[in-house]
Amino acid sequence: SQKPQLTTMRKSLPWGVLAPIFFVVALITEWQGLGLDRWIGDSFCGLATACLLMYCTKVIVEGKKVPPVLRLFETRWAVALGGFSYSLYLTHGVIVTVVGNFLLNLQLPPTKFIAIFYVLAMPLSLLIGYWFYLVFERPFMSNFLKNRKVKDTVS
Repeated sequence: SQKPQLTTMRKSLPWGVLAPIFFVVALITEWQGLGLDRWIGDSFCGLATACLLMYCTKVIVEGKKVPPVLRLFETRWAVALGGFSYSLYLTHGVIVTVVGNFLLNLQLPPTKFIAIFYVLAMPLSLLIGYWFYLVFERPFMSNFLKNRKVKDTVS
């Protein structure tokens, strides 16, 4: 926006400092001992993300030295993951729920449960999310986006 008050806020707030502060607050509010509603932690996580995006955008626009977090976002693997992230977003909840319920039925000790859960749920979520992208999302993309393949980004 070019509105004066928004331009002033965009240029003057310390976005790079606010992002980790809001992230830490989000982590604290997620602690079960506080008994807070989930939306509170989610809101602070959203604020942290918005601040991080503002910070990265400001760095790029001003031509400053690229910080490590932005270099991470620009890696081939991160860009490839971003290519099918919407499909991953749509499918991961189902995968996590199914894997979690399956493991709960096995009545494993907590440490074993969480280790197996991550080893199974993460790769399955990625594989099924990418398959979903190929079958349901990619066929409806513009030719420019359709011709760009994840393997082109990664290799």
